[in-house]
Amino acid sequence: MTEQTLSTLQKLMFQTPADKLVTELNALQADLAKEYPGACEERKAEIAETVKECAIDLQSGLVDWNLKCGRFCSCDPCREVADDVLEGESKQCVAMLREWGLADLAAATEAEIAGIKASNLLKLTRMSLRGECNTYWGNDYASGLREAMRRGAAMVTTNPVLVNTARTEDPAYWTPVRDKLQQKYPNYSPVELAYALTIQVVVENAKLLRPIWELTDADMGYVSLQLSPKNATDAEQMIKEAKWVWGQLEQELGGVPNCVFKVPGTKAGIDVAGELTSCKMGVNVTVNFSLPQQIAFAGVIEKCSNTKVSY
Repeated sequence: MTEQTLSTLQKLMFQTPADKLVTELNALQADLAKEYPGACEERKAEIAETVKECAIDLQSGLVDWNLKCGRFCSCDPCREVADDVLEGESKQCVAMLREWGLADLAAATEAEIAGIKASNLLKLTRMSLRGECNTYWGNDYASGLREAMRRGAAMVTTNPVLVNTARTEDPAYWTPVRDKLQQKYPNYSPVELAYALTIQVVVENAKLLRPIWELTDADMGYVSLQLSPKNATDAEQMIKEAKWVWGQLEQELGGVPNCVFKVPGTKAGIDVAGELTSCKMGVNVTVNFSLPQQIAFAGVIEKCSNTKVSY
């Protein structure tokens, strides 16, 4: 998916007021329908992808954060987009694909929509957004985040192994990114290059989740990034690593990163959690197996954040 396509879809789902959605959608559909017949094959493929993705988004959990009323939505309930309107606009997109002779793509789109509607994870998130429970879930994987978000995912966690998985699953996208990093940093060691690529994967996921982070006032929409497990007993190195990564993410995202650091539940990790918390960086304690561990980390986080923690 091109950056332009993603930007267009994110604007529709997360930034367009509910009472303006149909107008914006119809304008987009009209523009694409007018452009498609005379476009080159590459552009036709991009247009078709935009229409397909839009059809799926309109029937997914992405609509719940901005276009439907719930826990995090401040819109007027009478202005939320009705389900039948969303379904009708989605069907219009599928119809466009069939008009262009893309029956297989239209069928695949309908199959994906059916899968999303049957998702119990999406049902769970919608219950939480309605205030019926308080359980949100995240994608414990470095790739496939957008598909997970359509099923209600509100966060993602990653680590070096998962980052490499993302690279191998989508080499057409990530190999050029790796090559550009090699050109930009010719003196980087393999470890340093891998970390640079890790940051790019984190940035991509953070951009996908950032609208949720903004709409929920930083309650949801985080990427949880594991610090190097090789430094699990070295607080100084973990702190140094986290601060360097944080600075890189600030530059890439143009503001406060919607990220937290996975800190190991070791003795050194307690010092790391305290220092990062005092610097207003979020932490997520991992390898945490006992109540004493939880109490120790809760205590240092409370002390360094000046925020009451219940435990």
